[in-house]
Amino acid sequence: MQDLRVNRTHLKTERSCQELRRGGVVLLRLANGAACFLRSAELIADEDRAELQQLAGSAALLVLTHTRMDSLGRALPDGFSGASLSTHNLDPTMLAALAVDQPSPGLLGSGLTIVSERKGSLADYSTRLLRIAKLVPAALISRLPTRDTAIHEKLCKEHGIMIIEGRDVDQYISAAAQSLKIAARANVPLRSAPESEVIMFRAELGGDEHFAVVVGTLSGATPPLVRLHSQCITGDILGSLKCDCGEQLEGALKLMAAEGSGVLVYLAQEGRDIGLLNKMRAYALQDNGLDTIDANHALGFESDERYFLPACKILRELGVDALRLITNNPEKIAQLEENGLVVTDRVPMSPASNSHNERYIKTKQDRSGHLTGH
Repeated sequence: MQDLRVNRTHLKTERSCQELRRGGVVLLRLANGAACFLRSAELIADEDRAELQQLAGSAALLVLTHTRMDSLGRALPDGFSGASLSTHNLDPTMLAALAVDQPSPGLLGSGLTIVSERKGSLADYSTRLLRIAKLVPAALISRLPTRDTAIHEKLCKEHGIMIIEGRDVDQYISAAAQSLKIAARANVPLRSAPESEVIMFRAELGGDEHFAVVVGTLSGATPPLVRLHSQCITGDILGSLKCDCGEQLEGALKLMAAEGSGVLVYLAQEGRDIGLLNKMRAYALQDNGLDTIDANHALGFESDERYFLPACKILRELGVDALRLITNNPEKIAQLEENGLVVTDRVPMSPASNSHNERYIKTKQDRSGHLTGH
């Protein structure tokens, strides 16, 4: 049974995300009492800025991440997670353009007041919370002029507003991963691996469900073949030619079937964990000339938003402590090893490219350090 405090932390984060996804307001508060009212910039309506300012008693600011600012032609110094922009002279159309439109240096007009925001600030936590909600990490915030928590509580009670603490955001990802347990399992013969069992994992705290495909029987004598595969609806299901995900999924299962055993961990991390909607936005930006990394940056995300803590927990639940990892991505190896698993060997997986995904694959190699062979 999970610790009640951890349960409350996770529940508050989940509910806050749902409120933000419907265009609502939450109060975000740090350990030092600093607080702000927050809503998603991509979902604001005409009257939302005035409501936010009236609630807080201070001007509304648009918060953009350092990657979005860089895409707009304004690089920030090291140590700064983003920037806040005065919204005094910005109409809702311009706010939305600054948050999600095709980037161009001209979007940042010379008359804007821009303040760099440090990691750990209210601005930083606001974009982190929006990431968890799978929203574009562009926030509209109004800081409260008081750090008196009693006043915060009274104000939020009067207006039916949720309070989310910075520590809740900090603990969300690891708490969900550590609470993963086997919820169901069944034999499912697959085209590429007829002797397979699908094992569903559910977080006791709620959140995303992941699953593992165990091919054959894990003997324990030899470290098994393992593939960490992030969900890709377009590639895995629709057969998209823009990536190589479907081919990697099928190829990994065939390798495991040929060897007689293996584990494929299928993670609910669509679009490097930015979500399907934002992935389509990134694809649209790629259609206009950006590569896959610059498209993510233009939306305010990092190059890769994934954490592989859920995979570590799943493998341990299956009794796997040492493994041979099917991957070209050194970051997967690093995160597994950081969490105590032993990667005894890397097994490359390089499906043939096509005219639609050549740039995608080359970008992974040139800019993300993906490997191509032993």
